[in-house]
Amino acid sequence: MDERESYVTPEALQIMRRFPALFSTGPWTTSKTLLGWGFSCGLGWYPIIERLSTDLSEIVREDQLSWFQVSQVKQKFGELRFYVRGGNNRTAARIREAVEEAATTCERCGHRPAELHNIGGMLATYCPACCAEVAKVGRS
Repeated sequence: MDERESYVTPEALQIMRRFPALFSTGPWTTSKTLLGWGFSCGLGWYPIIERLSTDLSEIVREDQLSWFQVSQVKQKFGELRFYVRGGNNRTAARIREAVEEAATTCERCGHRPAELHNIGGMLATYCPACCAEVAKVGRS
């Protein structure tokens, strides 16, 4: 059994450390926060998450949102899910924009166009090349 307390990838850790006002300062352990699992999505969506975090940081500062925090980032049913505590209409609208962008961006490689695919019962947003590769291997 794996005894790790955190599953945060180096790429996710870089984003989380860059935006401590959104993600707190850690430690991100699975016993304390869902962020201990890192970003449960493919690397192709990380640029979207980073741009979203940049914009949310600005909104939080401008609107003086003292109680705003990201609680979980993941893929579910092939869609980006970005869960937060606190926020306002501006943060909600920006999160919706990022979710819409992810819906046409490959979760694995970041290429566009991409679309939702059902591969062996798993829903995922892939470009044609990644979809073919995953279908060959069985799972990414």
